[in-house]
Amino acid sequence: MITLEQWQRVRHLNALGWSGRRIAQELGLNRRTVARALALTEPPRYQRPEGASAVEPWKAEVEAGLRRGLRGSRVLHDLRQAGYTGSRSAFYDYWATRAAATKTPPAACRFETDPGEQAQFDWAEYTLSLGGVAHKVFVYALLLGYSRAVHWFPSLASHQEAVFEGMEAGFQHFGGGCRFVVIDNPKVFLGYHRGPEIRWNPNFQRFAGYYRFQPIACTPRHPQAKGKVENPFGHLEQLFLRERTWPDWAQFQAELAAFESEWGQRIHGTTKVAPAVRFAEERAALLPLPPQPFLGWHEQFRHVSKDCLISFAGVRYSVPWPYAGKQVLVRQSQGREVAVFAPSGQLLVRHLLRPGGSPPVLLAEHYAGLRRRHHAAFAGLAREFRDRYGDAGAAETFLQRLLAQHRHHPEVPLRKTLELLSGAPASVGLKALAEAVEYNVCSPQFLADRLRRNLLAAPASLPPVAPAAQLSLPRLDVERPLDGYGQALPGSAASGSHLEEKGLP
Repeated sequence: MITLEQWQRVRHLNALGWSGRRIAQELGLNRRTVARALALTEPPRYQRPEGASAVEPWKAEVEAGLRRGLRGSRVLHDLRQAGYTGSRSAFYDYWATRAAATKTPPAACRFETDPGEQAQFDWAEYTLSLGGVAHKVFVYALLLGYSRAVHWFPSLASHQEAVFEGMEAGFQHFGGGCRFVVIDNPKVFLGYHRGPEIRWNPNFQRFAGYYRFQPIACTPRHPQAKGKVENPFGHLEQLFLRERTWPDWAQFQAELAAFESEWGQRIHGTTKVAPAVRFAEERAALLPLPPQPFLGWHEQFRHVSKDCLISFAGVRYSVPWPYAGKQVLVRQSQGREVAVFAPSGQLLVRHLLRPGGSPPVLLAEHYAGLRRRHHAAFAGLAREFRDRYGDAGAAETFLQRLLAQHRHHPEVPLRKTLELLSGAPASVGLKALAEAVEYNVCSPQFLADRLRRNLLAAPASLPPVAPAAQLSLPRLDVERPLDGYGQALPGSAASGSHLEEKGLP
């Protein structure tokens, strides 16, 4: 057999124009060997002569094991039980050859979608330094399949409500949704996925129906299904998150938004067009959004107390005063805020989430309109009071002391005072006001008592008061005939007759 060096020399001398006979004489080779060397484009290799393999009689059993999906060790064990006497290496050589021939090539066809057709959603977990403290931050991403435009939404929570908020934030950012959304297989989306059988989470189905998209669950262990949204996470980590710190959450969120804007201006490696440019084409094809955000958690409704407070996770938070006594919807936002919505879906207020047992969180602007309303009512009642009794003397002193004793809602006792005084003559009212000032008890309760006493002691010459405005006094039955008490007197005739009627001695 010709060696590698001889094969190389033969081809070299042939290239110089030497004949086959001269080459054979020069190298001491047979002319037929030189001719075979010139016919080969690669050097000859030693090949073991093929003989009868010990696995040859068992090929059918090996093929059956491959079709059944059995392991090679199991097939070898069954063959030995059936009488196979060949070596282990001979079996596995043949097994590897046949397994490679029957294996499906790992090829995939790139899948591109039309504008507004498909979006992909996923999230990743990172540990970031915010204000010198390590926080576990979840970054949610919604990517449009056609334009490759992506929106990142950070949060401190990963429960179902937070996941829905992340997807909803993407819809709101793009101003619309897609007809299909590709998702992974966490429990927040579905409870069962085996082949074609899928059991969706009921809350997620309500969310998908509200935004009118059809979810598509990825095949387990098949990352290529939503690789468009997974790839940007690597760039986000390397170009923005790694080895960086932020003074607070607001700064982190602002810089993330700036990075997202820059990321949308780059030339995409697949489409060769900037995502921002293709998104301008895709925007018109997106599904329109509902007028209000998704409010699907009925257990999160809270009743607003009279003092304009709601209770959430052991802490009381204020809401605007017009919603006192009504129902509002409360839910967490980004795992760090408490968002309060009106039943119509309008956002009322956002509070920073406080740990359970914290003091009430009050905002002055939630009570500003209420205070103006109370002040306006008090001003009108005070004007009516001064018009009737003057703005000096005991009446004015009574008014000032009543205001000092009832600072929060002075219009309430003042209204009761005017109702009481409307049922009495002006002279009797002024006397009662003076007595209230004298005793320093400027309250409607004390004034009502003084008015009763003064009306009972008033001379008959006072002008009568109209029945409709007359002060209501309690009716006391203080007089009754003496014979009514006779039955209770011992030894009286009435008492004896009464006892006889009862049949007593």
